Amino acid sequence: MTTPAGATRADIDPITFSVVWNKLQYLTAQVGEKVLYSTQSFVTALARDLGQSILDTDGRIVVAASAAPIHTLVAEEAIKGLESKFHGDYSPGDFIVANDPYIVRGGHLPDWNFVRPIFFEGEHLGFFQAKTHVSDTGGFLPGGYGPGAYDIIAEGLNVAPMKIIRQGVLQQELWDLVLRNVRMPTELDMDTRLINGCMAHAEEQVGALCRKYGLATVKACMAEIVAAGRRGMREQIARIPDGRYHGESSCDWDGRTDRPITVRVDAIVEGDRLTLDFSGSDAQATFVNCPVGATICSAMVGLFYLLDPTVPKNGGALSAVDFVIPEGTVVNPRYPATVGASQISVGTQIVEATMLALGQALPERAMGGWGRHHCPINIGTRADVIDPRTGHAQNYFTETFGSDSGGGGVKGHDGWLGVGFQSACANLTRPNVEFFESSSPYLVTHYEVLPDWEGAGEYRGSPGAYVRFIARTLPESVSLLMTGNSDGQRSAPAGVVGGGSGPLSAMTITGVDGKRRSLRTFVTEPIFPGEACETYTTGGGGWGDALRRDPARVLDDVRSGFVSAERARDVYGVVLDTGSWKVDTAATARRRDELATARAQAGQ
Repeated sequence: MTTPAGATRADIDPITFSVVWNKLQYLTAQVGEKVLYSTQSFVTALARDLGQSILDTDGRIVVAASAAPIHTLVAEEAIKGLESKFHGDYSPGDFIVANDPYIVRGGHLPDWNFVRPIFFEGEHLGFFQAKTHVSDTGGFLPGGYGPGAYDIIAEGLNVAPMKIIRQGVLQQELWDLVLRNVRMPTELDMDTRLINGCMAHAEEQVGALCRKYGLATVKACMAEIVAAGRRGMREQIARIPDGRYHGESSCDWDGRTDRPITVRVDAIVEGDRLTLDFSGSDAQATFVNCPVGATICSAMVGLFYLLDPTVPKNGGALSAVDFVIPEGTVVNPRYPATVGASQISVGTQIVEATMLALGQALPERAMGGWGRHHCPINIGTRADVIDPRTGHAQNYFTETFGSDSGGGGVKGHDGWLGVGFQSACANLTRPNVEFFESSSPYLVTHYEVLPDWEGAGEYRGSPGAYVRFIARTLPESVSLLMTGNSDGQRSAPAGVVGGGSGPLSAMTITGVDGKRRSLRTFVTEPIFPGEACETYTTGGGGWGDALRRDPARVLDDVRSGFVSAERARDVYGVVLDTGSWKVDTAATARRRDELATARAQAGQ
């Protein structure tokens, strides 16, 4: 294992320390992999919409899986929510669920927290925490995405922290109440039992670690891992030039008021202290509001993008940053404001605004904005299908097949292709076409890269993607509805250090009569058999001046179908002989001089 930045282990045997650290990291990862292998949730299994952590008894993240940080870095807020109710009253065999974003302070209602206290020989050692997107959580639309919800009660079932299992015994009446209020109870029931079982097995492995090295040694190692994160983050902050740096980013709208929603942050660096002040952000709106814990998590994602990747992503690193996040804003809403799009739409804006602010101080590490999330949520009902194992009806489906937006360019590297939205750090994946088609009444006809759909730069952003799928007529389908958690039709991913911004997104439905209608983001729209939905996702922002891009790279882009010969000439200033597929060096020099002169005359 590479020694993380800030790791100092003078008082602990370094070999033992490394073994314990790696074992805890391994166990955290294994909980997630076992859940992904057996989960009943489409979103969890195919999109890998899951994250898990180990925390100490003070609720500090010790280790987090290499998973979606919107699930892992918010774990401390979840434990604070539990502590506000249980005040340290935990027993071996307890298992707790919660999703109320005003108590666990992170994410939207479909993202449930699952927590199991870790005990060894009767002593409380910490917590396993996992967070994942469940199939349904009640509310007025299946799946949890309802842009028109009046308040968070209408969005879905709000579950305050509750011990669904007490000392190993399932609280059946309480659990039945929950299952009766969701549309896919079988999936939720099976996944809850699955997660608890995976954590129980991992808890046994922690016990084996304690028996081998001693409880005191394991606890000391956990404390030192957290301390290493704090030291590593402070060392990185100290390398940022002192100053006050401003960044802002907007999403299209909130689904109700036709105006952009803007996140503004001032990054204040003083020595090894960093304060992120979000006081200038817009007032709370609807649907896109980001609970305060998710705001902290998203801001840390933006910070981690710019720093040494070996800094441990744990509670020590989080504690090294101060936050000012006023209540009543889009980054810290008051109850009962809706939060359905929170960690994707405004969450992405928090990441981008933080990166744009600190990118001014660290231009060599700045990154172009990633393409906006663009994901129609396909929901509907079927004729009644009864699960013979449980007697539960299985007459709803919720499927996603979207995003694949382009990543932003950084110095030395073009943006990654098909990474999705920025706050997930490319840890969420698109389901494969065949599974999507087999589990929903849709047929995918096109799934391809969009040429000329990138933010230009010396290091360009990645192109976006084009997807087309048709609603099929199936005898079991009763109704189909598309709702959305999308962005980017008006707000483009930012370019940095002179790079170009990414292009905008679009979504259309073409009826059986051939007439095409454009859809806004955050729509709820019926789609009928034979109609086709088309999505055009945004490309990533570029880094640096496009006229400085290596002509050989531009030629390779044209050969790959990412950039047309016309765009190569008019944006990158590279003239190609398409007959021989070579760069015309003399013509390229002249063309770049022409474009640079035109810019100067235009005052750009």
